[in-house]
Amino acid sequence: MKLSKPIAEKVTKEMMKIIPYNINLMDEKGLIIGSGDKKRIGTLHKGASKVIATKSINEIYTEGDGMKPGINEPIVINSEIIGVIGITGHPDEVRPFSKLVGATAKLLIEQETINKKTQNDRIKREKFYYELSHRKTSYDDEFIQQGKMYGIDLTRKCQAILVKGNFNSKAIKTFLDQYRNFSTIDNSKLVLFITEYNNFDEVMTNLLGSKEIERVAIGEKEEFAAISLEQAADALTVGVKIKPSEKVYYYHHLRLFIDLASDRRDHNRSVLSVLDGSGNNQELFHTLQIYVEENGDINNTAKKLKIHRNTLNYRLEKIGDLTGKNPKVILELFELICSIIWYK
Repeated sequence: MKLSKPIAEKVTKEMMKIIPYNINLMDEKGLIIGSGDKKRIGTLHKGASKVIATKSINEIYTEGDGMKPGINEPIVINSEIIGVIGITGHPDEVRPFSKLVGATAKLLIEQETINKKTQNDRIKREKFYYELSHRKTSYDDEFIQQGKMYGIDLTRKCQAILVKGNFNSKAIKTFLDQYRNFSTIDNSKLVLFITEYNNFDEVMTNLLGSKEIERVAIGEKEEFAAISLEQAADALTVGVKIKPSEKVYYYHHLRLFIDLASDRRDHNRSVLSVLDGSGNNQELFHTLQIYVEENGDINNTAKKLKIHRNTLNYRLEKIGDLTGKNPKVILELFELICSIIWYK
């Protein structure tokens, strides 16, 4: 532990609001790092030097040899002098205040140490999960041991669950407190890593039971967590395009379309671009998505869109006119599905 300059400055500033004497705080070498007299900061305090040398309290009753009356007391933590408190004034008057300043300094130093440890632990954890999310080479023993420290067994295959939602809610924070194996991707997405598959159903139940969760995408069980995460990300990207009403997307259900999407041919991507100039792009695009999601069933599609069958048929004809692809012809519908995947 160490008495830092920010803590020394904070202690002197706050204590001098309630103590009518000048306060000096010195580091382990006797240099003044906090003082009511700003001109003295950075200079050597002779009284503090004597305290450090003798490892005892130094009380000065008369002015002389560059020292003023006062009390200089060591700040001792774990049997080590980490600094010295100096209060100017008659020792009998300032002695009680020395204990108060010392106790305040110790509390702040200990709190700073705890904060630093917490921050270091958080950084180490974030670094581990960042590497886990990207690493596609064999896990060495050190990395496996790190995983065990965070409660994840990397000797087993790993499955990634990508979650999109509002993570500021109390319910989600409570869930995450119980389930440690997660990493935040951005403000709206995080990934959970599963190696104990008997927990999968419970995790999914908790996620899907929350109104704060918008989408969940699940990768396969893979040797490398990063591969499963990539699969989950692909499932989310493609799933929201062809199944916009669903909340859960499994990679193995969408693999064909994900493989198609990886090609990204300009021609297929541009098929739906003609809708941009139609003035009702979103309406027609959404109609096509729901039509695909409902397997081309006119009644179910119209019901979900809350429109009349005739209105739906008109929109489908309009899509056909604009794109040159008839949604009611299976091969042309397949082209439109591919276009949805590639679009934007």
